[in-house]
Parts: sequence; structure tokens; C-alpha cells
Amino acid sequence: MSIMTQLEFELDFSDSEKNIARYILDKQEDVLELPIKELAKKTYTSPATIVRLCHKLGLQGYGDFKIKFSAELQAEHKIKNRVNVNYPFTKDDDSHQVAYKLASLNQESIEDTLSLIDFKHLEEIVNQIDQANRIFVFGAGNSMLAALEFQHKMLRIGKLIEIREIIGEQVFLAYNCKQNDIAIIISYSGETSELINFAKILKNQKVPVLGITSLGENELSKYCRYILNIGSREKIFNKIAPFSSKTSITFLLDMIFSLIFQKNYEYYIKKKLLYDKAYDYRHPIKSPINDEEG
Repeated sequence: MSIMTQLEFELDFSDSEKNIARYILDKQEDVLELPIKELAKKTYTSPATIVRLCHKLGLQGYGDFKIKFSAELQAEHKIKNRVNVNYPFTKDDDSHQVAYKLASLNQESIEDTLSLIDFKHLEEIVNQIDQANRIFVFGAGNSMLAALEFQHKMLRIGKLIEIREIIGEQVFLAYNCKQNDIAIIISYSGETSELINFAKILKNQKVPVLGITSLGENELSKYCRYILNIGSREKIFNKIAPFSSKTSITFLLDMIFSLIFQKNYEYYIKKKLLYDKAYDYRHPIKSPINDEEG
């Protein structure tokens, strides 16, 4: 997880550490010019508190923070000509500009996700899912919406996905997983306490876990055998909507579905078409969007 995201998330921060985090997020580059004593003065804290915050961020100290935070800000500057992932449109944009920016953001999110994929690792994941006795998926909020869409696609080719939308039922689902199953846990932050608890249960039961989560080390990744990363530009709270992360998660799940489909391509084509023609009553035979000759 990026330094910026950790500062925004304020995970296990004291009140003094939260003050420092908010000051850094507000001033950003200006902080790089400040000695530790000056930053402590401006945030009404102490150098020792700043050092403790750096350690919580996984850094060696304030000097290490300045080096790595500077590199992070420079990386952000390189992509300034791209759509703002958190605020992709403004109140003054017309409908054409909003549509164009959202289309560009979706494309950029997919390109970012593609750049993070280790395809040999992906093939191993797909084989594990395809051969698993049962497939369990865990998520919350927008992650759950993506999971339900994945479940729908897999159901149409006869692959059953076990999902429970209620958190209280998800814990029982985790306890019912076995070693020859596979679990997929979707969490952008990788710090959602309920999902981490499920990951711990699954690891204790020796169930292989695939984590779909943001780039960088987070708590969820410690319990996963496999990881597929989402880009980490999107902030946790400070945004209009999870446009980018939702696109990235959906793309990864679509990749998994497509590669499983490809393994038995002719069989799944035949199975899906037979199912659709027999049970899908949405369109009359003579509809112009129906491929039947009428």
C-alpha cells in the first residue's frame, strides 16, 4: 500500500499521528523541505511521534520517509496528464467531457492492471480455480458487487461459486472451506478487518487463498497463497466513487472467467448456447437482436 494511502487510512494511528498524517496529505511536497523538528512544531507533536508514525508506515525513520514519499510524489507528477482517478470530472464539465473522462479512466485502469499481471502466475491461479472442488468468494461493498457479477458469468457455464452477502454468514462459509477448495478474497485496501479474519481462518484450514487487492504489502496479503494486484492510485475515502478499483477488479475476474472458459472452449460455447436458447425468454424469436432465423 502506498504511503499516501496509509496516511489517509490512519490505521491504528493515535490522535497526534492523525494530525501529522493530515498535515502531510495537505502540504505534500512542502513537507519534504521541513526538518523533523519543524514538522513537529507545525503539527503540535514531537519528533519522537513522527518517528513512530514512520515506523507504522513500514519505514526506517523520517529520512527514509522523505526519500520514499518524494519518489511517490514524483511518480504522481508523471501521470498528471492522465485522468484524476479520485475526481475524474468537475462540476463545470459538460456531459461530453464527463463521458470522455470516464471512458479514459476505465481504459487507464485496465492498462494499469495489465501492467501488474504476472501471466505465468495468472495461469497457475486459473488452473487452481479450474481444478478446485468448490470456489468460494468473499468481499464487501463494491467488491461484493464485482463478485456477484463473476458468479453470474460462471453459473452460465456450470461453474458454481459459493458467496454469502451477509458478513455474519461469510464467517461460516470460511469455516466450511476444505483443502481441495479455493477461496478468493477481494479487498482494495487489504485492511478490512472482517475479510482479514476470514483469510486467517482459511489459512489455518490450509485452504489456498487468492487475494485481489491493491499493490504493495497489506495485512490481507500475508494470508494469501496467490495475489492479483489492483493499481493503488485511488484513495480510500477522498474520491467521488470507486471507478478505477471497480474496473480493475472486474477486469481481473473477467480474465479468470475467460481463461477458464478457454480451457474447454467448444464445450462451454455449446453448453452456454444450449442453455440460453432453452431458458432465456427475454427476446421473441423474431427480434432483430436474436440470431435465430424467423
